[in-house]
Amino acid sequence: MQGVSFLLPRSKSSAASSSARGSASLRPASQLEHQLRGGGLETVLQTDDFGCWESAVVSTLGHHHSELLDAREPFQARFRCGLLGELGLLHIRGRGRVRLIREQQQHSVLWLPLLGMTQERVNGHTWLAEPGSGLLFHPGDALEGDTSEELEGISILIPSHLHPPPPRAAEPLLAAGLVPQRLLAAARGFAAAAAQAPSGAAHAVDRLLEALRDWRDSQQPMPHERITARRRRETVAEARRWMLPRLQQRFTVEELSRVVQVSPRQLQYSFLQELGRSPMAEAKRLRLQRLRALLLDPAQGQRSVAQLMLAAGLIASGVTSADYRRWCGESPSRTRRRQGPLLGRHPQPAA
Repeated sequence: MQGVSFLLPRSKSSAASSSARGSASLRPASQLEHQLRGGGLETVLQTDDFGCWESAVVSTLGHHHSELLDAREPFQARFRCGLLGELGLLHIRGRGRVRLIREQQQHSVLWLPLLGMTQERVNGHTWLAEPGSGLLFHPGDALEGDTSEELEGISILIPSHLHPPPPRAAEPLLAAGLVPQRLLAAARGFAAAAAQAPSGAAHAVDRLLEALRDWRDSQQPMPHERITARRRRETVAEARRWMLPRLQQRFTVEELSRVVQVSPRQLQYSFLQELGRSPMAEAKRLRLQRLRALLLDPAQGQRSVAQLMLAAGLIASGVTSADYRRWCGESPSRTRRRQGPLLGRHPQPAA
């Protein structure tokens, strides 16, 4: 492999033979993950050899340091790539917790986890990206990242002439707020278009670049925040504050809307605009977050996983285990067995 050759599509015959090996154990679930199966992407790397994966990373990133954090765990990696306009798309699926230390070069990269989490230390500050959020890296960023045991996500490679770095240091995490949510939605639309190659797919590039410009403009100091934006943000923050001590209870959108004194429809709209998910979806995410904290707490060692699920306000079932695995990239029992701080902290969205 030379240069960035492994990131560029190969012939369809080569991709087809590669994709037929060992992919059944990595099952996509969401609509976007289903769309990513499209013929616009080609498999350029599929391996269970960490050394092979590391060689591919070296050919792309140059100087870096990577390590498999637990050599006893099975390792698996698959990269599928595509191009739409001047933007590249890399669809990543894998198993095995990896640490990767590098400096971002040449392109900006927009990373969206679809399954599992990545914890990135960017220029000395730590950020946690989980499904529904994203991270935006720019050339020159010093990065140290840890992945969850199971991971799936998309990286969008954006040439610098299409997206210059912001004029001042910007928070890389894309989570809460109208502008970040629009950028995440545009990124998902671009990924689907690159994979499916429908008629008019090029418009997805324009929408993504427009969303990037809006995000870059939003990093400029704003003299005044719009009243509607402030009210929406405050409504979501108040609702989340009310939910946090009541996660073990059952509550409805109607009850929550009465607490914050807005209509159920307005509450739904505010959450979708600010966080990209409904109030009940946010409650579930907070309960999964609470479950993870309990599983990592040595003081809870005498309680079963099912008891901890109930204590977090969740139903003790296989469905909850599957939701948890999808969110953080490992099973509840695996979290309980593992010691150490990796991916143990969960920064709250600035709602």
